[in-house]
Amino acid sequence: MKKDSSLRNKKAICFFLICCLFFLIPVIINFEKAQEFGNSIAPDGNLERLTPEVFHIVQIGSGILSFLNFCFSLFAIIFPQKYKTFIQQQKQSLNSLPSRYKKDIQLFWKSLITSLRMEKSDLFLLLFIMAAGFAVRWIMINRPMTHDESYSVYIWGSSSLRHTTNDYHLPNNHVFHSILVNFIYHTIGKIPAFIRLPAFISGWLIIPFAFLLGKKMYNRNTGLLTAGLVAFSPFLIDYSTQARGYSMLSLFTIFIFLLGMYVLHHKNLVAWSLIILIASLGFYTLPIMLYPFGALCVWLFLLLVFSLFSSDYPNQTNFLKYLIISGISVSVLSLLLYSPIFINSGMDVLFNNVFVLPLPKNDFFPTLLSRFSDHFHAFTDTVPKLIWIFLFLGILISSTIHHRISQIRIPLQAAFIVWLPPVILYQRPNLWPRTQIYLWVFVILWGSAGMIATAEWILNRTRSRLRSGLISFFIITAVVVAAIPQGIRAVQVSKEISIHEIAIQEILTDDPEEVLVAVAPEDDAALWYYADRYNLPKTIFDKNRPFATVYVFANPQNEGFEEPRTVDDVLNRYGPGAAFVLENTKQVFIDRENAVFCKYEANSRVIEETFGNNRSSGF
Repeated sequence: MKKDSSLRNKKAICFFLICCLFFLIPVIINFEKAQEFGNSIAPDGNLERLTPEVFHIVQIGSGILSFLNFCFSLFAIIFPQKYKTFIQQQKQSLNSLPSRYKKDIQLFWKSLITSLRMEKSDLFLLLFIMAAGFAVRWIMINRPMTHDESYSVYIWGSSSLRHTTNDYHLPNNHVFHSILVNFIYHTIGKIPAFIRLPAFISGWLIIPFAFLLGKKMYNRNTGLLTAGLVAFSPFLIDYSTQARGYSMLSLFTIFIFLLGMYVLHHKNLVAWSLIILIASLGFYTLPIMLYPFGALCVWLFLLLVFSLFSSDYPNQTNFLKYLIISGISVSVLSLLLYSPIFINSGMDVLFNNVFVLPLPKNDFFPTLLSRFSDHFHAFTDTVPKLIWIFLFLGILISSTIHHRISQIRIPLQAAFIVWLPPVILYQRPNLWPRTQIYLWVFVILWGSAGMIATAEWILNRTRSRLRSGLISFFIITAVVVAAIPQGIRAVQVSKEISIHEIAIQEILTDDPEEVLVAVAPEDDAALWYYADRYNLPKTIFDKNRPFATVYVFANPQNEGFEEPRTVDDVLNRYGPGAAFVLENTKQVFIDRENAVFCKYEANSRVIEETFGNNRSSGF
């Protein structure tokens, strides 16, 4: 038996070493040799898919696999008995995996049902908050399309699914969100209410899961207040009514932390698997999922260090194994999801595009201070002053007395403080408020926990029933105070009319094949979207063809861009030029502070000299 065991060990060592050498081949050869070999085995003698970008990805993957095989062979050589025990344990674990998974599904489902149970009074209040939160968001769902969401919808939502999953020329492509929008666009419709459904549903679902997060981390009253203030956070409302992936990122963050609390108390394969799946989808939506997922890993690791996990795990090593495997699995699955983009465009489009490159050191700290100011204004905008002051005070209180108000000994604040500063200092990103939207719910949660703890302390000497009633009254009052300005704001926003849509509707009166639209980059995406919504051809934006009518859209304010626009500026810089139009035919349809829209008849002589006599040749 010992000889058989020794022989098996030797065979395993040889197998690992052979694999190590095999995977090492792509690492040590250059692209030209790999291309030559690929062309020799291709049926047509040309392996077109093997590009330098693809070969670089293959080199990275092969290098990792080569290193892992070398480590396994080294482990088998130095510790043969431990290697044998390890292999046996893995075989047993794999054999028992189906039955364990089936059992864990049942346990997880029972726990989920238990978590959703609540007192009738809490249920009614939560349902009321959810209904009001739904109404506020739904009133705004057809608001005018913004530039970024219009660009995302037009470029990736309206295109083929292959283009959606392969193209990443700008980080506006929140790929998983874009896939959902693409499906809706081509099946249900392309009005704003439809294409905003993924963001809307995600933003609305944040409300009940914020309640669950507060209940699990602190208590039911904290959960209710958190849900109420989340429902009427203007920033969260805004991104629930924009066709972008930020509200999905926020929801995914809540999910993984809820699951993190569950795996802390239960050794459950289903819960760990859901963490992997949801975190990977979060990365596939926005790579900044790195911030919340990293904080979750740090938090679970801190709980591991202090042995604050369930006895379901036999020891710290066992818990650490699940944590490490989850982290590796999320990394691998996320890279696989992005692989079509890597193959099509290389890895730099994701990791080294101009929007994620570190800011210069001299600019980083001044920009960071400016962004903190932006975060403050985004958080407090149209929020009653009393509410946000109480929230900030509540954060200080809950952070100070966390050990008294929560059964989970290490606060989430600690994980974010440990994780975020070094990562941000290393990356030196431009921290726009939207990129940190995943923090919004947690900030409200911590503030709510402190407010409830203070209220309970003040009412400590009152009778239990009276105290409960007064705290419920406090929660309802706070939610109503927060809700009123958001309700008013929602009605005001719902009355806004898109200037871009009005402009496109004016164009509908002309023959689209004879029309050219000149527009500057800051306004082009919204016009693209509304033109597509009304089934106008893309050629109306193509100036390299004959045309009979020129429409010009200019933005005299042009906030946040190069400089204010004039009609002549747009016509000459982004249109065909003043020579192509007859100035005396100018008609102005819109003349506002933020938009001027006018029409010219084309100069037929210049058109003929440029494009020839065949005016239809460009179509």
